[in-house]
Formats: sequence, structure tokens, C-alpha cells
Amino acid sequence: MYREFKLHFQGSPPLIIAHGGASGLFPDQTAGAYIYAASTSLQNTALSCDVQLTKDGYGICRTGINLGDSTTINATYPQLATELIVNGELIQGFFSVNLTASFVLNNISAVQSNAARTIAFDGMFPVTQPTDMIKFSLNTSLFWINVEYPSFFYQHGLNMTSYIHELISNMPIDFVSSPEVGFLKTLKSSVPKTTNLVLKVGETDKVDPSTNITYGSLLSNLSDIATYASGILVHKEYIWPVDNATLYLEAESTIIREAHKVQLAVYGYGFVNDPMIPIYNYSFDPIREYLQFVPASGSHIDGFLSDFPTTASEAIACFRGATPAVRLAGTKPFIISHNGDSGNYPGCTKLAYDGAVRGGASYIDCPVQMTSDGIAICRESPDLLIGTDVSTHSDFLKRLSLIRQFQAEKGIFSINMTWAEIQTLKATMFSPEEDFNVIRNPAYNNQEGVLQLTDFLNYAKNTSVGILIDIQNGYFLETEVDKNVVGAVLASLNASGLASSDRVMIQSEDSAILSLFRQVTNYTLIYRVVDTDVLVTKTEVSDVKALANFVTLPRALVQVASNGFLVNKTDIVDLFHAQNVSVFVSFLRNEFVALPYDYDSDPTLELDTLLKVYNVDGVITDFPATASYYLSNTCSNMKTQAIGGQQYGIQTVVPGALVTQLALNIQPPPPSQARLNVSNGERNLSLTLNAPSTSPGPNTAPTASPPSPQSEASRSLKLNITLISIIIASIIFHHFK
Repeated sequence: MYREFKLHFQGSPPLIIAHGGASGLFPDQTAGAYIYAASTSLQNTALSCDVQLTKDGYGICRTGINLGDSTTINATYPQLATELIVNGELIQGFFSVNLTASFVLNNISAVQSNAARTIAFDGMFPVTQPTDMIKFSLNTSLFWINVEYPSFFYQHGLNMTSYIHELISNMPIDFVSSPEVGFLKTLKSSVPKTTNLVLKVGETDKVDPSTNITYGSLLSNLSDIATYASGILVHKEYIWPVDNATLYLEAESTIIREAHKVQLAVYGYGFVNDPMIPIYNYSFDPIREYLQFVPASGSHIDGFLSDFPTTASEAIACFRGATPAVRLAGTKPFIISHNGDSGNYPGCTKLAYDGAVRGGASYIDCPVQMTSDGIAICRESPDLLIGTDVSTHSDFLKRLSLIRQFQAEKGIFSINMTWAEIQTLKATMFSPEEDFNVIRNPAYNNQEGVLQLTDFLNYAKNTSVGILIDIQNGYFLETEVDKNVVGAVLASLNASGLASSDRVMIQSEDSAILSLFRQVTNYTLIYRVVDTDVLVTKTEVSDVKALANFVTLPRALVQVASNGFLVNKTDIVDLFHAQNVSVFVSFLRNEFVALPYDYDSDPTLELDTLLKVYNVDGVITDFPATASYYLSNTCSNMKTQAIGGQQYGIQTVVPGALVTQLALNIQPPPPSQARLNVSNGERNLSLTLNAPSTSPGPNTAPTASPPSPQSEASRSLKLNITLISIIIASIIFHHFK
């Protein structure tokens, strides 16, 4: 029984075509890929098969003419390699035209053909045939057959036209696509009207082997294409071209509008969540890419051929029309920026903070570092090699030193530079996944300088969002370097008129620092856990509770992964909640290489899992707009009516489900035997009114040796008496006015 399919420009939402099923996670065109796609995508998603013919005329579903790229044949039968000419090019490999269907189906298995993706499922699933899609479709899917090389099969005595006719008699086929005009014309008068023929368009200068005409020339006559096809399948950059120099989108082309004029549907391919070359307009968020092709008004795309159909489904069903709203301080769940909107702009700059506020952050943050002359600044690291252009200043390279309390590598540290020197620096983009060759947008490098904490506070107080001051390495700075970081923070807050503001939160990994603030202020305090390999029990939670009502946990401590997969659901968030300690998780990043495979390279699925499965109270993220978009989605209650009268909800990821259900040979990491040490030796600290010691000069590096227990216990943190008087007086005034 054939199904009528209404095109988007005839009133239907964009079609989602699962490219080989969920091929972004599983080897394409396998049972795992098809079942996952059918069960997690919108109901009318089309499953696709790239059909090839064996030498005895049977169809198999594999992408790419060389089976060595997508099956185990290269490892198991290397002697079967040969050379054949394919569309005028000599290719060495393994070809279906040299193999029987019985051999392919019984002796080789599918593997992941994309080197950036997991190989955990390689060899797990046999090669499929087109009719297998029916049993994997869960009775909800449309079917799309792509015939990439019909001329090649004709040259080897295999008639692809006859095969398609036979296939249509055995299963419903809603779409047949091919890059060869001649092949589509042979089908035009002989397939049911319910089977849509689609011309797959290659690069403009490439030639269709059946006509010897370039695709650029073919596209110049859309009316002619409409005589033998109902649609065109084009690379997404035909619609939204990309400037290869800047990796920004150029102006939208007119191809959709022109195609619709002649009643041609336009489908796009090339949609993946894990591109090695990003497009910076999308902030590494694949949902934003889909939405770019479906604006609120005007002509837009009729369908997406996607390796990640679940994400495409989310975008269409849950995020069309969603807008990140400005979130007020205290709004739960908390969206806290990490160095501002540092995924899109150099961290801790006004650009980054503007982006965070605009993107819907409920709190913006300043990670406090100190200069040699005692000025508090906002920098993502004490090492200025991270996030500034200090390495381009030859005069400062002699400041390179090793401070093991900061990091294991040498750096150029702010505590060895004066504020006047730091003012000569410019902020640059830091790419945390640079080791994987994933680079963030460099367009805003060297546009802004370094901000003082006071500058940040004066900016933040004129917004509606909350303020998080993250005091990093505070105990070390106070006790080993004689930097009065607590005093500098309190002075800045007072100077900015925020001495008793309930919009301010203070975070530190040092219990002594939080204890000081607890003595002299009423700010909300957050204890930050730095180590990702520690044991946390009720006892450690009680220690945190004695200091703060909030805790920030590293992402890897909340969701434990092994070999890139989530292995189980931890109870660490539940432990803190049991003692009324709210939990933030850090740091969230959109880059696909930062995500466990369970999340389909989709940062929205990680947000959904952290907030719904782990029930965290907030996230600290480099991309606050992505979190805000998530909270604005129309499917958040899992029962919302989606487009076209269909029910759809964001697919909840169950930590460890992939590993257990598919019996992957992946073991969880051994449990840590080291308990979280909240006090960390920071005992018997008390306020004294001594003036701070003289700061070291710009060329003086502090000792790299940790303090001895005896000297550490006798240390005192120093606050200026005048400053304490001002702070306390201000608190009293604001409390009783």
C-alpha cells in the first residue's frame, strides 16, 4: 500500500530522512541504525538505503562504492581487493559486483565509515537489504532509496532500473534519488505516482555521467528537471553558502524559491552533528543549523538528509519558534556562564558577557586572578598564555615560569605581571578541544583587553542577571604569595555598590576562603570540587554543607564515562540533595568531541539528561544560549503536541543503556579510593588586621613547593581594617534601612 506524501511547500513540515538510519552513532544501514532512528525520530521520518547490486543481482544497502570503507571485508578477505573504473576513475577496493549476495550477507559485517565516530559497534551488525527496512521501521517510516552509481552497474551487466521496478513490487518506496539524469528518466513513466523521483546534485563543476553535463548547468534549467523529477537533493551549501576563509555563512541563495516556482521540492544533504570544520554561526549547536533552514516565514527547505535524525526531529518538533529569554538571577535551573559566552567570544571580555546576557544566562561569572601589584582581574586561567596574546610580546616571554600550584606546565602568570603590563594585552579565543583540531571562532581575537573585577561588577550590576565571583587558587595566593585576594574582591564589591547584594554568589575550591566570606558577608557561597577522581560520601557532603549551600561538581564526576560511553548513573547529585545542597555541574561545551557518544553529538541531549535524569540545579556552560534554548523548547514536558498533530518529546538518555543493552565490552573505571578532602589542610585560619606583605616584583616567581603542615596551620589571612569596617557598616546599613 503506497502512501501519499505532501511536500513542505504544499503545507507539510520538512521531511527528515535518516541517512542510513542513525548513522552518526551506528554503522550506517544496519539494524541498529535503522531501529534507533525509527524509535527516536519523528513519526514520518524516512529511512534511507544506498542500494548496490551484487554480481547475482541482489540489492544490498551500503554507502560508498568501495565496501572496504564500510564493512569488515578489508580485514577478513584482503585477497578479494581489485581495481575497477567507476565513473571514469580507477578505484582500488572491494566491489559488490564481484561478490554474491550470499557471501556479503553471511560473511562480512558493517563498520563505521566515519573515522571521527565510535568503532564500538563495528562488526556487530550484518549487511542489510532494502526490504529489511520494513521490519526495522516500527510501522512508522517512509522509505527512500538512493542509487548512486546506476551507470557503473549497467557496465557490469546489472540493470538497476529493473531492480527498482522489482523492489517497488515488494515494498513501498516513497522516494528514489540518483545523481544520474538518464536513470531517473528511465523510471519516470514506469514507477507509481506515489514514488517521488529526486535528482541528487553534485558539485557545480562535476559531470553527470549519464548526460556529460555539469550539475551547475543542470541547475540552470530547473524547469527541465521538473519534467522527470519531483525534487532535487542538494548539498546544504547550495542553499546557505559558506565563506571558507571565515567559516561564516554568506547570503542565502535563491535555489529554494526558484525550485518551488516550478513545483520542485528541495531536500538538503550534508547535515551532521560532528563536522570537523564548523560553521561559526551555529555555535557548535546542530539544532541551530537545522533552524537556519526553516525560518519563521518565506520559502524554506523541504527535507533534511541527516546522519542524526533524532537531532533533526528535535529541531523541527521542539525548537521552531523557541527564543532564549533573559533570565533573572535566582531563576531555576540556573544557567551560569563560564567566562561569559566563551564558546563564541574570547572569555571574560565585554563581548563574552554581552553574549551571555543576550543568550539567556541567569548568572555571569568572573574567575578572579591577581596581578603582582594586587589588582583583581577576570581571566579564565592564572596563565596568560591561555586567552591572551601575551606570547606575541617578546618582552614578557622572560616571565615564563613554573608554578605547580597552578598547573604542571610552564606559563606566564598574572601574579608575575603588573596591571599596567597586563593592560597592554589583548584577549584571544581559547579552544579547549584544540587537540582534536576543533577550533573556536577567532574572529574577535585582539579586539578587547583584560577586565578588572571592578569593571566586570560595574557592567554586571546594570543587567538583570546574577553575579558569580569565582576565586581560584585563593588559599595559595593568600598564604604563599601574600596576595590579599579576599580583600581585593570585597573592595571591588563595595566600590561597585554590591557589598550586600543578594545577586552575588562567591565560589571557591578553598574552604578557608569560603569561611572568611561567611564571617564577614551574607553572600551565597558555592564550594567547587576540582578533582574528577574522588570519592564522595555523606560525610564529605556534610563537610561541604558546613561551608555552603551550593556545590559545583565537575561534569566527569557526575556522569561517568569509559571509552566515550556513559557507564552508569551516579548518585552523587542525590547525596548532595539529601542534605539540601544544590548542585551545579561544570563545564558544559557544545563541541561534539566533548560529549559522550550516548548524546548523539548533540549538546541538547546532555542538557536534558543532566536536568531531568540527574536533576542538577544548574549548569555552568561555555554556551549559555544553548542551555537557554533548551529551557524554551516546546517539548519539555514530553507530552506537548508537536507539529502536524504528532506527539514528540526530546529523547531521554539513560546513562549506561547503550553499554548494557548492546553488551559492549566497556567497563566502568575503577572507583576512586581517595575521599574528597574539603578542608585540604586549610586549618586554623583566622582573620587578622595586619597589612598585606609587599608583593613580589614582576620578575619574581613564587615558590613551587607547597607549605609545610606546621607553617600552614599558623598562617593568617590578612584584611585591611578600614576595608572590614566599610564592608560591615555597609551590610548593617542595607539590612536595617
